[in-house]
This record gives sequence, structure tokens and C-alpha cells, in this order.
Amino acid sequence: MDHCLTVNKIAEYLGRSPRMVRMRANRENWPTVYQNVRGGPRQLFLASMLPDDVRCAIHQDPSACTAAGFARGIAVNAERMAAERARREAREAGLAAYNALPQERRDEADARLAILQARDAFLEATRLPKKKGTLLYIKEIKSGTVNMPEDMASAIPRRKGKIALSWSTLCRWEKAYNEQGRAGLAGGYVSKSTTSVPDHMQRFVQGMIIDHPHVSIAMVMQGLEARFDGQTIPSTSAVRRYAKRWKDENASLLLYITNPDEWKNRTMFAFGDMDEQVERLNQLWEYDSTPGDVMLTDGRHTLIGVVDVYSRRAKLLVSPSSKAEAVAALTRRAILDWGVPEIAKTDNGSDYVSRHMVRVFNDLEIRQVLCPPFTPENKPHIERFFKTFSHSIVELLPGYIGHSVADRKAIEARRTFAQRLMKQGSDPVEINLSSEELQTICDRWTRAMYHHNPHSGLDGQTPSQAAREWTGPVRRIGDERALDILLSPAASNGGLREVTKKGVKVDGPYFIAPELAGHEGETVRVLLDRTDFGTIYVFAQDGAYICRAINPEQTGHDRAEIAAKAKAIQKRVIREAAAEAKKLAREAKTRFIAEEILGYRETQIANIVEMPRSTEEYATPMLEEAARAVEDVRRREMGPQPIAITEDEEKRAEAVIQLADKQGRRTLPASDWEKYEFLTQDLVDGNDLTDAELAWMKRYEIFLETGKFEAKS
Repeated sequence: MDHCLTVNKIAEYLGRSPRMVRMRANRENWPTVYQNVRGGPRQLFLASMLPDDVRCAIHQDPSACTAAGFARGIAVNAERMAAERARREAREAGLAAYNALPQERRDEADARLAILQARDAFLEATRLPKKKGTLLYIKEIKSGTVNMPEDMASAIPRRKGKIALSWSTLCRWEKAYNEQGRAGLAGGYVSKSTTSVPDHMQRFVQGMIIDHPHVSIAMVMQGLEARFDGQTIPSTSAVRRYAKRWKDENASLLLYITNPDEWKNRTMFAFGDMDEQVERLNQLWEYDSTPGDVMLTDGRHTLIGVVDVYSRRAKLLVSPSSKAEAVAALTRRAILDWGVPEIAKTDNGSDYVSRHMVRVFNDLEIRQVLCPPFTPENKPHIERFFKTFSHSIVELLPGYIGHSVADRKAIEARRTFAQRLMKQGSDPVEINLSSEELQTICDRWTRAMYHHNPHSGLDGQTPSQAAREWTGPVRRIGDERALDILLSPAASNGGLREVTKKGVKVDGPYFIAPELAGHEGETVRVLLDRTDFGTIYVFAQDGAYICRAINPEQTGHDRAEIAAKAKAIQKRVIREAAAEAKKLAREAKTRFIAEEILGYRETQIANIVEMPRSTEEYATPMLEEAARAVEDVRRREMGPQPIAITEDEEKRAEAVIQLADKQGRRTLPASDWEKYEFLTQDLVDGNDLTDAELAWMKRYEIFLETGKFEAKS
């Protein structure tokens, strides 16, 4: 019995506020009716049209049995609706799978669906029960009384020329259509969502495949039996089908686990363009190194390459190993031919992040960008160049050993059994190419072939054409020798050395040069000359060039001649420095600073009065005799005692002194120091001194400095 409920009543059943119920009703659009009552229309809700949880709450009140029955009915209805929804979603998914089938399989699915639809029409017309009507329908088909189009008739299964349609076949078709849609009717179609392998065993199979990508199904079965002992284990065929399907669906993941490099080459997304920000010639260079695929007479070597991303020009260097000196040599060749780059992108290998290469890039003002470890995709252009080179001329060279172990095995298999028997232990690869010859081939190939082949990354242009058409400026180094010096490797310890009296010591021997004079005790930076082991280049710590120093034992130069030049320069430098120092001292007027210091300290203590202390005279017989000896020496030094003068004589002497002062005359100096002060004052006042007075002042100054002889007037 359908009845209506108010908001307040529903809120009472749900244990919520009327406001909350009204908000939900508005949000979910509950069907409503309106009843005219006093005061206006009243909003009511049909109980049968309310959501399931609300109806369940409403019917909980009458009785427990009623509530239980109602709840079960709600659950059954929900299950029915969920099943119908699942069938609808399966059919929709099956439609997508159907569209992906080949045309032949789709025609087969269409024909089987038509047979099912014809059966349903037959049942509706005869009004027979499903199974009875279906069996009659099959009988009519076998007798040929059902007129079918040719495409439908071709979909009917046959065995030994006879129709093999059965009740179970039609039921299987109907079930496949309900669960998988049209795609389930196609022959050979297997749903990806169904398997007899339980979920927990599926995860176990996945784990075994991930940990052991090459595991056999037999070992997987043994693992299942050991792990899930006592449980029902699916058949081997079911596990094999599931494992195959999972491998097909996760092929990219398995490839990444087994061969990450191959995964990067084959499946890693390359939607972006690594050179989309490169707009200038020499804006970005990419460096990398790879082992050579050619065996040489002097051993297997390494190929070091660099690519200018803008033009795709490339250079190769054949080196015994990838070291900083080899990378610097390749950089030298590229700079001389192409110009100076703005950015150098390298990996973080020791050959590229060594002190030598970091210093080279810094000195040339090239910004070095390091790629994270194991990310060759960040240098795609040099990686692609290496691949192009290794799959072109390299495969035609004598000594080619293959790109992989499989290639190597194929090369070994070329020899006949007799050749292998007669030359046991010999290398199957013919080795008659040297590293110098391989370098020549690399240069010729890049210059004549690679630079003149159209490049897909340049929209069909060739690298040489892209470089020629660049009209912007190109940074070039005019002095090739200066570049050689900058690219020279530094000595050990970062190249820092101290200039000693013997020269600059590098790895044992001393290197000397006349220009080192005046730099004694300084710390300098030393670069080695790669072409001459007896030569180094010396720079100041601020980068200023000092000189080229040599080791005479290695270069054959005359050490005595160099030493003589160095000493002469050293004396000249030191004399100039001494003269400058004396000039500075004269300007500072520090010659008599001792007297100035003493005078200053005396003025500081002039006002200090020592408080009297109680004393007592100390004497011994020997001190008294010594005092008598001192008194005797004093009398002898003082000579005769001055003659006493009368008062009149003293007045006359004072009058003479006053007269001399009025006439501008000075009294005679009482000591040499007073005489020196008089003469110094005359110089300050601008008075002329005689040569004798000047000479006397010079001798007295020497006396004051050394005290070695006595100045006389």
C-alpha cells in the first residue's frame, strides 16, 4: 500500500533533522506530491519512490518480521539491479572489444547474434517454454524449414557435414553475449576478465614472473603446489593461459625489468623534443663515450663523440680509454672547426667531471650541464649518432666484433668446422686495423657521409647545410696556441705549486725560467704541455700568465745561462723594490721613530710621581772599596776642577750672551747632538750648509744607526 509521508515524519524515521532531510530531497530530486490543507499546500513524499535506505528505515517500525522481509526484498532488488548494470557494462565493454576484432570474427559474431535473435522471435511466436521451444527451433533448422540468409547459415557449427547445433551451444552463446557482449560471440575470443585462477594465486604467478621473467610454467606450477598446499590448484593449461595473457598485457613492464635499455629505446615516450629550446649554432653540445665494436691491432679502443645539437654536426675521437685528456683533445678539434659552444651536456662520469675538464670548461666560459646517472635519454642526439655510426660503416670494417653477444656468436659461426679445428684458440675476427687508421675512417665518414646525408631531425636538411645557413655570430679562438695551453692538463694537487729559489717543482724535477724572478714564495698554478714533457706554463692564482718554464735536463737548455738571466732579473726586481721601499720609508719619516717613541712614552710618565718608600742603605766591605774605585775614576774623567769666578766676571759673561742674542748669533753647541739639532734646524729654516757640515751630518747619522765610529766636528 502506497502512502505519503511528510518531511518531519521521514526525519523521525531517519533520526535526522527536517532541514537535513529537505536538503537531501532537493539534492536527489525525490518525487513529491502536494496536498491542499489549511494554510496552503503541504509537500509530501511517496514512500514507494523514496531511496532504498529511507524505505528500509520506514518499514523497520511495524514489526521485526516485516522489517526483515522488506530489507531482504530491498537487497534482492539491489542485487538484480547490480547484475543488470554489470551485464550492461559488459556489453558496452564487449562492443569496444568487438570493434577491435578482425572483420572475419565480427561477421561470425553478427551471425551468431542473428541466430539467437531468430530463436527469441520463434519462442515469442510459438509461446512455448524456453527449452522446449529452443529444441523445436533447432529441429526446424536441421530439417531446413527455417529460411536463413547465407551469412547466418555459415555460422551454424557443423560436424562431418551435418549441423551440430544444440541446446547447450545456444545457451553458451547466450551466456557469452550477456557477459561479454558481441565480442563474446566471436570464435576464439577469450575474455580478459575471466580465469579459473583465484586472485591470490594470480598475484603469486605475477610475482614469480616479475622476479624470474624467464621461469617456465612447470616451475610456476611447482611453486603453486608448494605455496598453496592443501588448496585446489588450477590446471596447468589455465595457469599457462593466465600467464600468457598477463605477459601480453604487461609486455612493457617485463621488458623494463629484463632489459631497461631496450625498454627506453622501444617504448619510452618521446612526445617531447629535446632540441626544441636550441635556437643557435653551438648553443648546446652533447658528449658521450662508448666502447668500439672493432678490434684493433693495438687493442679495443673507446669512441668519444660530440654532437652540435642545432646542426647535428658530429666528431669522433678514437682513444684507448675515455679520459679527461682525450675529452679535452676532442673539444680542441671541435672548437677549432666549429667555434666555442655555450653549453656542454655530459654525463657524470669521472672523465667528464674531473678537475681537468671542469677547469677547461670554466676557463673557456662554457657552462657544463650534468645528466643524472643512467639516463642516456637525456642525451638523445649523441646516443642516436652512435647508433647510426655503429650500424653503418663499422659493420663493414675488418675487425668488427658485433654489437652484442649474439652478433659475436654469429661471427664465430661463420667459420667452417675445418677452420675452427685447424685454428683452435684463434680469434674468428680478422684484426688488421690500427687505431690511427680507424680515426681516419671516422673522420672521413663524418665529413663525407654523415654531414651530407639528410637528417630527419633537421626536416630533411643535412648537418653541413644547417651549419652553412646559420647567419648569426660564431665565437672563435684566434690564437690556437692559447687554446692548447688552456686545454693542457694541470699538474697534480690541482696544479698549485710554490715558487722556490730552485724554481717550480713538478713531479720531481724543477722547472725554471728567468721570469720567475720576483715571484719567490708565491703560489702559482701550473699547466702541463701535452706535447713537451719538459715544459710547463705558469699562471698566477688570479689567472694572469707569468711565463713558460722548462726543465733543462729534459729540454737540453743551458741551465747556467737561464740561472744568470734569472739572477740578473731578480737583482733588478729587488733593487727596484728596495728603492720603492726606501721612498715609502722617507715619506713615512720613520727613520728616528725610536726617539719619537721614547719621547712619547716619557711624556706619558712625566706626571707620575712615585710615593716615597722607606729604605736602608746596604753596604759590604767590597761595595765600599768599589765605591772608592768609582770615585777615583770620576775624578780622573772630570779632570781639573773649574776655576771659581767672581760675581763681576759672571755679570760680564751674561752681558756678552745677551749681546749675541740681540745680534742673532747662537752659542756654541755643548754636544754633538746639540750641534746636529742646530744644523737640522738650519735645513728646516732654509739656510745653506757647507759641504763639511753636510758631510758631518751624514757621518753622525751613520753613527746614530750603527754606533761603529765616532763622529767628530
